[in-house]
Amino acid sequence: MTTVNWPRIGLLLASGRLGGKEPAVTMNQPSAHQPLRVAVLVTLERGAAAGGHVKSWERIAEVAARRPDLVELDLHFLGAKRTVEATAPNVRFHTHRPTLGTRALMFLEQGAGHTDLAPLHPGIWAALKDSDVVHATDFFSFGKTAIAFAKRTGCGLAASVQTDVPRFTLIYAGGIIRRMFGPVIGSWLFVKMWRLPERIARQQQRSIDRRLGLCDRILLSKPEDRDRLLGSRGESALSVRLFRRGIDRSRFTPAHRDRARLHERFGIAADRTILIFAGRVDASKGAPLMAQATKRLLDQGLNVHALVAGEGLERAAIATLLGDRVTLPGNLPQSELAWIYASADVFVFPSTTEVSPNVVLEAKASGLPVVVAAEHGGGQFVARSGEDGIVLTEMDPGSWAEAIAPLVADENRRQEIGRKARAWIEREWPDWGEVLERDLLAAWHEAARNGRYRHVDHARRWASS
Repeated sequence: MTTVNWPRIGLLLASGRLGGKEPAVTMNQPSAHQPLRVAVLVTLERGAAAGGHVKSWERIAEVAARRPDLVELDLHFLGAKRTVEATAPNVRFHTHRPTLGTRALMFLEQGAGHTDLAPLHPGIWAALKDSDVVHATDFFSFGKTAIAFAKRTGCGLAASVQTDVPRFTLIYAGGIIRRMFGPVIGSWLFVKMWRLPERIARQQQRSIDRRLGLCDRILLSKPEDRDRLLGSRGESALSVRLFRRGIDRSRFTPAHRDRARLHERFGIAADRTILIFAGRVDASKGAPLMAQATKRLLDQGLNVHALVAGEGLERAAIATLLGDRVTLPGNLPQSELAWIYASADVFVFPSTTEVSPNVVLEAKASGLPVVVAAEHGGGQFVARSGEDGIVLTEMDPGSWAEAIAPLVADENRRQEIGRKARAWIEREWPDWGEVLERDLLAAWHEAARNGRYRHVDHARRWASS
């Protein structure tokens, strides 16, 4: 299977014009000798349990700290209290208390992280003062505030699609509805008869696409998102750029392989073939399917062991299913996960909710053959299925066990695929510094120079409204 070769995709540029009704305030224009002042808004919590959406911005912050001549970066997240942490003279992490946080709404608990559902966040609004560009990574509370702020001030407005919110809705909404209305009414009436999760997901997608259309620059990572937006709205309505996820080749490398250390840390016998999964341990990431495929391999007499890194609602069920053939260490820091990847044998990731899964890139950089889902998964990071990874269209345990079995039985085959995976990373994929300069800064400068709201006569429109 040949997938889209993102590194060689040309930049898709277009223009559009939308008005606003809010009055503007005077905004400083960045000069050629000043770093660009950018505020990135992530309506999620930081911490050990955070996913790739949050971690990708932490990596970008690391490389931005080395380029104070190019960018002054403020990153905003949710947290228990208002804090500001300066990690470099030009990089600051902010946390804000939610205005209408989902953590307080117990019926919305689903394991995928908490956000803020308020239509506007006053603290974010105040913190965005003097920004040349505001960058929304979602359209919950922070993202909605970014749109309103850009309309009022005329600063540049960028947005990236980093989470497949509608697809998560399809997975989690049924359980939320059952908790709210009971198993009978919730399951039968709202889920089966009215198909409420599907309706909500479609409405969410329309709402996201509509708000993306208000932005000066849109950064996309998944081919499906690009094709849908350009096909439904027309290229002239959008300004689209590529947003890749970088990889630290020195952090994630086969050189860190250490099976003795793995045995010492987790007690996994040296003769077992280790299948590793990393991510949220629930159905949204395919963790149960990975466990079921592992069980089938064990039933066939293959000497495998599952190492499932992460937290999630399915941990207990997986432990029961696989017994002493599974290790569940919980969330692991990047520094530790790097040598654990390299010390495993096969990366198995059946997720179908991905926009751009960092973990697949990390596993390939670590020299592992990756087995990934084609649809909405990591398939975009496999150049040719069977050579630098395995891409599956079927989503049943039998098919996944059948695909993994030859890698378990033939050490030479899995090592050859692993070598090609690493070579692909070295040849084709950027590091985080290149992502910052070529993907993000290019889009941010365009948004700052050509923001549509900068040229609107806000005061006149406000007076006449």
